[in-house]
Amino acid sequence: MAKMSKKPPVTPPAAEIDNINEFIFEGMEDTGVFLQPEPLTQIPNVDVYSNSNELVIEVELPGVRKEDIEVALLKDTLTIRSLKFECFEEDKINYVCMERAFGRIYRAIEIPFPVDTMKIKAVYKNGVLTIIVPRVEDKRCASKRVSIENS
Repeated sequence: MAKMSKKPPVTPPAAEIDNINEFIFEGMEDTGVFLQPEPLTQIPNVDVYSNSNELVIEVELPGVRKEDIEVALLKDTLTIRSLKFECFEEDKINYVCMERAFGRIYRAIEIPFPVDTMKIKAVYKNGVLTIIVPRVEDKRCASKRVSIENS
């Protein structure tokens, strides 16, 4: 049988831990490095395909208004955020059956190759958001002979 200490474990006060966390994450929200997790209601279905020129992402967002969709690219991750509002605002409705979901929508997609961020296009039509991300040539893998100069 293992011996157990009878002394209570020493833990820093909760206020001290909060101060440490505040110090670590201070200013990161402004840069977009640290994003607060959001309560999610649904994750939309996505089709992602590519060819030699571009990556195409199709996201199902039925019932979502175009103004409520936010698309952002940070480093190699494309994020889609939106809100889907209920179609009834009356409180006196008694649902017999309710299968549609409402609330926050979020999806993050990792981009597997270098892209031209200045030429990304997004089109929203018939409940489908289509995002076209043009590829750029990855010059990091290209072989190049380097000449050595005399000093």
